[in-house]
Amino acid sequence: MEAPAKLDRLERVTDLVLVLLDTRQPLTLDAIAHQVPGYPAEHAARRQAFERDKRLLRDEGIPVLTQRLPGHEQYGYLIDRESFYLPDLDLEPDEQVALHLAVAGVHLGDPSGRDALLKLGAAGLGDVRPIASMETPAPLVELFEAVRTRATAGFVYRGEIRHVAPVGLWFRFGHWYLVAWDLDRSAVRTFRVDRMEGEVSRGEAGGAEAPEEVDVEAALPDEPWEAEGEDRIEMRIRVDALEARRVADEVGRDKVVRRLDDGSVELSLGVSSFASIRSWVLGLLDHATVTEPPTFRAELVAWLEALMAPPAPHPAPARATAPVAEDGAAAPATRGAPGADTSRRLRRLLAVVGWLAQVGEAPIAEVARRFGMAEKDLVAELELAACCGTPPYTPDTLMEIEVSEHSVRAFLPPEFGRPRRLTPAEGFAVAASARLLLAVPGSEDDALRRALAKLDAALGSREAVGLDVDAPEHLAAVREAVDGSRAIEIDYHSGSRDELTTRTVEPVQVVTIDGHWYLDAYCHRAGDMRRFRVDRIGAVRDLAQPTGPVEFGPRPMEEMFVPGPGAVEVHLQLGREAQWVPESVPVRAVARDEDGTVTDVVLDVSGMAWFERLLLQLGPAARVVSPPELTGLAADAARRVRARYDTV
Repeated sequence: MEAPAKLDRLERVTDLVLVLLDTRQPLTLDAIAHQVPGYPAEHAARRQAFERDKRLLRDEGIPVLTQRLPGHEQYGYLIDRESFYLPDLDLEPDEQVALHLAVAGVHLGDPSGRDALLKLGAAGLGDVRPIASMETPAPLVELFEAVRTRATAGFVYRGEIRHVAPVGLWFRFGHWYLVAWDLDRSAVRTFRVDRMEGEVSRGEAGGAEAPEEVDVEAALPDEPWEAEGEDRIEMRIRVDALEARRVADEVGRDKVVRRLDDGSVELSLGVSSFASIRSWVLGLLDHATVTEPPTFRAELVAWLEALMAPPAPHPAPARATAPVAEDGAAAPATRGAPGADTSRRLRRLLAVVGWLAQVGEAPIAEVARRFGMAEKDLVAELELAACCGTPPYTPDTLMEIEVSEHSVRAFLPPEFGRPRRLTPAEGFAVAASARLLLAVPGSEDDALRRALAKLDAALGSREAVGLDVDAPEHLAAVREAVDGSRAIEIDYHSGSRDELTTRTVEPVQVVTIDGHWYLDAYCHRAGDMRRFRVDRIGAVRDLAQPTGPVEFGPRPMEEMFVPGPGAVEVHLQLGREAQWVPESVPVRAVARDEDGTVTDVVLDVSGMAWFERLLLQLGPAARVVSPPELTGLAADAARRVRARYDTV
């Protein structure tokens, strides 16, 4: 018997969900292929197709169970109905609103938060004002699920395989940390998530055993320049008057051991990672100098002097032209992960069907707007859904969905309207977004706190996520200016140009991005919208006048670093020690060798001071290829910083 004509994979996996939900007994692969149209006739091909579908469903949080059956290599499959649906959260109206506003207002770099809200019945997501944005390293969701389900985890860290029982995740100093019980060392260890290499493996739920007394917050590093297993030493650093206030706020005023007459300060820091403190000090350019101990001072001077020397020849760039873009119009077409489009469509279709099961009928325009779809795409997906059901696929066993010219009606079982279980990515998005807002200085959202407690209880997330959010000196003042629609005057030290200016600005919004607060405002000096880092604001003066008719709306969160007028395109060649650059710096293009190692990047540079910092921190691991006028920038910056060590 020939396989049926090839159909849309979405129709096949939707039928698979309905069949596995409907059965009370596990179905073998042969039984599934008999009941679900679209599987190949040849056994090996059928097995491969089913395994891909099963993996797709599990990745979407759909609990496909595997059970051993009598017979040779016989396995049966079904969906656990209780785990398929989310337990009733019993949210009060104010709790539901607070949770929706929190998740919709925090951007985590993917649509998981929005998908979670659609499952929970949120509406009007596009109207929510952005509050925060945060990048999430690739291993984070898998680690969150390991913490939530008490599973073991394995990963490579600093070239060594680690086996741990994860206890908690915490955001601090702009980075995510995992606190875990190290199973090989029988001790608590802390790992920076973005430094994990490759993928994280997760064991069976309930298989991790860690001492109950492990205190996640106590295990976190007190400073970003602490390294696991290294002895701490005291380091003295002199910071000049221009950066003294901001740096003292950043490290803590208790670290200031001396204030000099010229306005500079001397810090005493406990350091166990010289690479981290070197990067931090060089990020201050010639505004900071290591004074003690002599050995570390000498090492930093040697680093600078190496940059001042004529550059050693580098290998030829990976391509004769600029590196090939990974996205954008000039980039070659690339294919996404297999099944990614089907996953996205299935996730959205199940959300639409669930909502229609609750409301029964709605205008097509309203449904399309609610779920962020074009009307023609919505109609096509609903017509496909109307062809899905269970054997024998007669009208009485298909999903009863009627699509007319302007509206859609659905006659579906009430249980279809129950919220589905959240995927690990969705669960993390909800937990992280809510906790981020609760960590914001001045937050007193009792409704959100209650909603999060109910979610923790339903998901068993046992407060798996924690966050620290800083509170710069002038945060309250700029937030009040935004709320009061008042123009203000600020003294601002630009990090990109390393200059101090006074500006009159009309505040639009205040947001936190990757652990730092920013003020988006119309700047009269620039004649345009600008984004100011709040901890670089030295003073705020209320002009006691309302903001003018600013025509610019809030700046999109994804436009954190938009090249300004006069930006220069720079081709940078990278060594193996600089692989972090494309993940941490906005780049336009990337080139890799045959092993996948980043060899070159192209980026737009608006502020030379910012680029100097990057080059000093990269040291010998980077070389400017073009334009020619910037090939000596690193050496010039190194000479200027080195000169301070002759006077301090």
